[in-house]
Amino acid sequence: MNPTPATYLLLLLLAVCTAPASAQIDIEQGNLEVLTDDHPVFSRPGVRYRSQSRGVSIRYETQPTFTWDGGQGIAGGKQKVTHLEQFTFKFKVPLMNRVRTKILLGYEWDTEKYFFNDPYEGHEGQQTLFQLLDERRLKANKLSAYFTHSWDERFYTSGRFRMSLNGDYQGLIDFDDIYHTYSAAAVYGKKVDEDTEWAIGITYSQNKARKIALPFFVYNRTFNERWGIQTALPGQAYLRRNVGSKLVNTFLLGATFDSKYYALNTDDRPGFENLGQFFLRNNGVRAMLQYEHNLSKWVWAFAQGGYYIPVNTRFNPAEQVDLDIRTTVDARPFLRVGVFLAPPKDLIK
Repeated sequence: MNPTPATYLLLLLLAVCTAPASAQIDIEQGNLEVLTDDHPVFSRPGVRYRSQSRGVSIRYETQPTFTWDGGQGIAGGKQKVTHLEQFTFKFKVPLMNRVRTKILLGYEWDTEKYFFNDPYEGHEGQQTLFQLLDERRLKANKLSAYFTHSWDERFYTSGRFRMSLNGDYQGLIDFDDIYHTYSAAAVYGKKVDEDTEWAIGITYSQNKARKIALPFFVYNRTFNERWGIQTALPGQAYLRRNVGSKLVNTFLLGATFDSKYYALNTDDRPGFENLGQFFLRNNGVRAMLQYEHNLSKWVWAFAQGGYYIPVNTRFNPAEQVDLDIRTTVDARPFLRVGVFLAPPKDLIK
């Protein structure tokens, strides 16, 4: 029997109710920090003055007009997208908080929608993928488990396991096999000191369109209370600047690799029966500047602006998944705004 959204919600609520009060959620590193004087010091991911950890985050993004050229085939020719909207809600809660071992459960709800100017122009009487995508909400439900284990005061191991449901399904969630993506990551790290750490890792992802494994390297360094770098190469690299007398403002300047995957199912779309099922795969690089500001003890706001540069955007038919229908997409600016909750450090005993 497939689990329901209510089952997942119940698990998350139970986790919140049973979480220790002395735990700090680190949304970026997937670990918990325990600040007590009764236990030996063990290593944990992160360095001093790093960007603020996030317990709950809500984010909205918009991208203005750009051109998407699908060629002369089934994609739909050269079309104008008036704008693209994205919305994200995510949080993590602690399940286990022991001195050396921490476990978190995370959930993320992510959606995006393309608004085409007129995808039927020049394709009257035809069925195209751009027509299918027009104002069709693409969704991603992600359920993740994170763990961190400290071996001693220097070395630690971290991992993540995730199941996500990515596609254009109706309703909140759909467990149909075509939408499933499974992924995992493992990290072995060394805490050189409180301002320096490095780690090596590997990530693996599998869905109906592809299987891929990639190594990565993490290097985080705090030079002083104002300046630092945060990297997870080749995925992201940031220069950090903390400002203000109480360090309540943070700037991040850098770039990150962005990857999206959705299954497009025409079973519930009258008029598109002849298209069949497709996968949309979209990779690009985001060059950006992010600003974070502490509004109150628990609440932070952030804004992020930059430029999105597409690297590879393609469709793959489900019946012939190795066939790439490549498209060309314009680079364009983007703007993200949001709020997040973070436990203040002076409340952690």
